[in-house]
Amino acid sequence: MKFLGIENFRLTDRNKANGDAVFEVEGQLVKADFIFYLQGEDCLSIRVGRHDTRLSTKELESYLKDNSLALRKLVKPEVERVRRERREQLNN
Repeated sequence: MKFLGIENFRLTDRNKANGDAVFEVEGQLVKADFIFYLQGEDCLSIRVGRHDTRLSTKELESYLKDNSLALRKLVKPEVERVRRERREQLNN
């Protein structure tokens, strides 16, 4: 299981965002929905949402436990981007 990145990062609530984590498993691309809990521009925690059956929930939770800090740093620019877009929508 190799992590490739986050796609389709979007705000789903005031302090919650979702994104599709893309993994390579046995040469195939597999997606898992990650739920990001936010406060301001920071990501406080990440949980596993729906995912492809080729990935077990246990594998994904273990991955999050081991890589949570790196993932939070990875999504920080995305959090800033979606928050800025939301503010612009509200101002127009």
